[in-house]
Amino acid sequence: MSTKHRKWYFLIGSVLLVLICAFGCVNAASKYIDKASEYNKKYPSVQSPIRTLSIQIGEDQREELFDHMRKFSDKYQLEFYLSFYNDKETFYIFMDGEGLVIRALSQPTLPSNLNFRFFEKDPTNPPSQETVDELFSDLKSFISEIPNVTITEEK
Repeated sequence: MSTKHRKWYFLIGSVLLVLICAFGCVNAASKYIDKASEYNKKYPSVQSPIRTLSIQIGEDQREELFDHMRKFSDKYQLEFYLSFYNDKETFYIFMDGEGLVIRALSQPTLPSNLNFRFFEKDPTNPPSQETVDELFSDLKSFISEIPNVTITEEK
């Protein structure tokens, strides 16, 4: 075989090898993207709350708020967590129940404003609207027992 033919075979072989590698990479990447997309649908990284209850409360009423949230959690058998940050300037309330999570984070810039946000634990198996409405309504009544608290209901 002549040197001229070898060069053509080598060139054609190289081009085919590059095409096969490119096709394989595209195929593997598309499978990865499909799996990532499926995961993101099942477990979204940024989840919007299904209900929000906004309140305004004095800093001197925090302990009373914490006590009421503990009682609320006990009533509905929710796991209750309370964390403090920045020398107790900021706090985080986390209540975890079956199918639902309720979170509230105080803001150092607006310490009197607090938003209680209701989240579905598993969007593929959400709690019933009746359950959410009952918890929302009862949370509102627990908070309204604290004097001088302003409640602003949001959806």
